Amino acid sequence: MTDVHVESAELDDGVEVMFSDFGSRVRVAYDPRQTTEAAALVEVCLRVPRLIGGSFRLLHTTP
Repeated sequence: MTDVHVESAELDDGVEVMFSDFGSRVRVAYDPRQTTEAAALVEVCLRVPRLIGGSFRLLHTTP
């Protein structure tokens, strides 16, 4: 199982989503001025294909 930690953050213009893949943990930051949490998760799933159809736990991180 992979833990996906999601947080909102102010990112540079044009940078909607950032993520780091640590194997059993993926950290995701998205800018709510530029995108939604759902769109950010879709983007990460496309770039980390093991999350598609796999087992992951979504955790919200407060800054």
